Amino acid sequence: MSKAKVLKLSKSIIVKSLLLLVCAMAAVTVGGTYYFANRQTQMALESTHEANKVHLQQMSSTLHNEMFQFGNQLMLLAKTSEIKSMDPSISTSYLKSYNISPLFISGEKISLFGRNNSLICDNSMIASVPTKYPIDFSKITPHRLHISGWYRDSDNMRPKRAFATVVADNAKGNGSLIASFSAQRLWKILSESKVGKKGYYVAINSDGEIIYHPDLETWLTGHHKISELGIKNFNPKNDETKNIKFYTLSNGETYLANYVYDAAYDIGLLSLQPKSEIDEQVSSLLLVSKVMLAAALVIILLISFWLYRMLVLPMGRLIQHTIEISEGDMEAEDIDLGKRQDEIGILAKHFNIMHHTIKRQIAELNAHREMLEQEVQERTKELEEANKKLDLISRTDELTGLPNRRDMLRTIDNEIQRVTRTRKPFCFIFIDIDHFKNVNDTYGHACGDEVLKHVAATIRNLLRKYDVLARYGGEEFLTLLPETDLEGAKIAAERFRKTIEDTTVIFGKLSIKVTITLGVSQYDHALGADRSIQMADRALYEGKENGRNRVIIWEPERTSQEDYKAAEIERDSRK
Repeated sequence: MSKAKVLKLSKSIIVKSLLLLVCAMAAVTVGGTYYFANRQTQMALESTHEANKVHLQQMSSTLHNEMFQFGNQLMLLAKTSEIKSMDPSISTSYLKSYNISPLFISGEKISLFGRNNSLICDNSMIASVPTKYPIDFSKITPHRLHISGWYRDSDNMRPKRAFATVVADNAKGNGSLIASFSAQRLWKILSESKVGKKGYYVAINSDGEIIYHPDLETWLTGHHKISELGIKNFNPKNDETKNIKFYTLSNGETYLANYVYDAAYDIGLLSLQPKSEIDEQVSSLLLVSKVMLAAALVIILLISFWLYRMLVLPMGRLIQHTIEISEGDMEAEDIDLGKRQDEIGILAKHFNIMHHTIKRQIAELNAHREMLEQEVQERTKELEEANKKLDLISRTDELTGLPNRRDMLRTIDNEIQRVTRTRKPFCFIFIDIDHFKNVNDTYGHACGDEVLKHVAATIRNLLRKYDVLARYGGEEFLTLLPETDLEGAKIAAERFRKTIEDTTVIFGKLSIKVTITLGVSQYDHALGADRSIQMADRALYEGKENGRNRVIIWEPERTSQEDYKAAEIERDSRK
């Protein structure tokens, strides 16, 4: 193109409009990039804060569950016959048995006290000074755990809490079962978790005393307050962080902080992530923003050059063709400019190529979309099948293949709702394998497992199709007999007992005879499911006391008014 033509084009309104458009686009791009960088920086900070908050809530929930499970284990131990007997020999042997030892870690003690608050026994393997717990025995009440505040032993500075519950025994009076919970359980969980890459957690109690810090030697060999970290005027009970907050600690480093307090177990959890980590993320975002700005300016220059080439010459046919394609007419005919080799000819040629490329990519995208939809359907089906398997696993005892206790309780709730309409009775049969511990001790746990499977399979084969047998715990089984009164349940229980007695368990070259003791009770609406099962358990215990290998029926008239009153109190407490 000649110089005269260039000068002439410089006076064109199209060229002036193009220059104005380019300047406006550049200004918008620069301003938008600046806003984007600032906004992304703020969003990165908010996102990090929110992610830390979510992780903190999850970690707090994990610590809560750890202490909740510890308390539940203690309450279950208090209900065992060995503990309820409050016999020094039996209870000592039980607390030091292999079944109980794994429940406690090093430094944790469990002690049984009589009704006069005198020590009966504990789980110490060697003679030692009795453990002193900071517990007021008068505050230990039935059906509810009593938990002391955090304390430290003189010989072990690791923080602990004492959990206490009532041991109910009608013959000897109520006793107490007390166990120490070591914060070392929480240390393991917290030490395995990080906040960001270099952050960490700090746990405190309501007094601001540090219960956990990753630097154990510095902060957990004595009493240290959170103020010593450099966090001043901190209220552990009310300082939960809802907004973004930074603390500068005594080491001079600034941290992004999140905090949550669990009042139920008096533990606050503070997450600290170094601000330097967040600054690194922000720096990366700023670098990306600069690259984006440079790329945008380059693109603007390229677009301006392309527009210059396109707008200086007649655009009629090309504009019309563009309109047709933009309206979705992908079958529009190609632009035919013959053999022209100038700018318009080249543009038309490449426009035609772009047209064909778009058509091909749309076809490929449609095919890919169909493939993705099919894959999603297949994955959804696989997920549904996996969920069904997981649901079955959660409701089934792995060893015997029977429903587990959780599933049985759900089945009992359904049966209660059904009998509310039908008014038909149903019964419980509580089953316990006699001398099962001797089988484990004599022949090993593998043989014990075989005995459990044999008893489960034998009784299951004797049930009606709508009866339910579940493994209730250890060597105990619970049978639900719908639409069955006590007489019918007695017949069924005797059939179970006789069949087990007449069969032999084959384990390798061994032939082992086993017997079972059964307690039978009928569901009493006034007692509720738990206490109706408890009546069957009492009958079972009576059978154990009277020689085993027998069926004991719990007649309704044997239920005392105290039982009905206790059941009524439990119902009121759930409301």
